[in-house]
Amino acid sequence: MAELHKKMGNETHYWNAWLHRKKLYVESGIIGVNKNKEEIQLGFFENGKKRLESLVEEKRNQGFADSMGKEELIIYIHNNGRQSNEELQNVGMELCRQIEIELDETGVGFTDGVGIDDEKMVNIFCIVDDLEIAIEKIRRVISEQKLIDNNNIFLYERNVEEIDLLKTRG
Repeated sequence: MAELHKKMGNETHYWNAWLHRKKLYVESGIIGVNKNKEEIQLGFFENGKKRLESLVEEKRNQGFADSMGKEELIIYIHNNGRQSNEELQNVGMELCRQIEIELDETGVGFTDGVGIDDEKMVNIFCIVDDLEIAIEKIRRVISEQKLIDNNNIFLYERNVEEIDLLKTRG
């Protein structure tokens, strides 16, 4: 898999490509804005690795560089006591689905599962390319959702202090 990025002004353009069987898959766009998908059928005798290397070289010639890596985020939802543990699990799964859609459609990243612990807390794990844009997108999803009301929702990232994701709610 190739993951390349290019900073242009305030935007980060991305280009990801990988091989699977006799197809080359390409995703590209602007992180936080859009994602374009392309599927390239390889010829019967075409060498997929060479084709991928050629496309990567072309992108590097256009100023793209290898990705700096992804950041791991965890969204913690503490139960305020108004929902049963089962209800909290269900809404946590739905919220995870909504966040996954937003992160995926805008090329920011993806969710990597949901965990429920014994302390009535839901953990949503995310892998993202841009921390600031991811926080903005996650806040938007949380502010628009009607699933969880008045719960404490925080985001943790290794190098960042706890961020209250409900600050933007009215």
